[in-house]
Amino acid sequence: GQPRSAQPLILANSGFTGLKHIHPERFARSLTPLGYRVFAFDYRGFGKSEGVHGEVLLEEQVRDIANAATYVHAHLDVAWKNLVLLGWGMGAGLVLRASRILPEAGGIVAMNGFYDSRRVQRNVRGEEGLQRFQAWLANQSERRMREGPGERYDPFEIYPLDPESRRYVDTVLRRTPGYEASVRLNFAQSLLAFDIGGALDHLSDTPLCIVHGENNRLHPPEEATSLAASYPGPVELTWLEGAGHTEWMLDDHPTYQRAMHSVHSWLERAL
Repeated sequence: GQPRSAQPLILANSGFTGLKHIHPERFARSLTPLGYRVFAFDYRGFGKSEGVHGEVLLEEQVRDIANAATYVHAHLDVAWKNLVLLGWGMGAGLVLRASRILPEAGGIVAMNGFYDSRRVQRNVRGEEGLQRFQAWLANQSERRMREGPGERYDPFEIYPLDPESRRYVDTVLRRTPGYEASVRLNFAQSLLAFDIGGALDHLSDTPLCIVHGENNRLHPPEEATSLAASYPGPVELTWLEGAGHTEWMLDDHPTYQRAMHSVHSWLERAL
């Protein structure tokens, strides 16, 4: 076999409110039989990780990803050029951000992500709905300044789901042991500030694989096309025909298997 340091390692990162034993483990079940090592972790405040439950800040999750990458490089003997950052959903934008504070990675996989939060919010809520949401956030923020940060919120009031994704959350994710979905208000502020634009200039030599559902109503196809258009390095965009955001994230679903076949084919070429 390959020397250990030459084996590619996939650092698999969950999306919003996810746990390492949901989608990251799913990726591991698909990729380890193909010869890849896969490493996953829970963001701070999730699972058994330290941190405040419900304190979800995207900039802190970016640092969590960078710290996990540094850990596998140092402790699992992974050369930076053999490290691939894989992000699902919200994690797709997070791995792109995390790459700014790491030495050059071997590649990046962005699956069904979003890269401009206000654009997504505007798509889901409409322009007037976004303005109402911002007014609500300002009102709640002022209240929290007076009363303290104790209240928690339904995350999907802040990060609204399309009906198909909500069914998946209710029937699959919420039934997973340890899954908990509640956030503090500062998540809304962190989310609205998230935008990848102008943060990609360091990736001119890093190959990127984008995988996106062509009928994704949560993170619209424009998210994938805009990332592909602005990416400065080699990029490959794969559309999942007829697929939405997350209803196909099941091991035996044909769309999931097609997606992982595409990722594997790209990994073979990119690495």
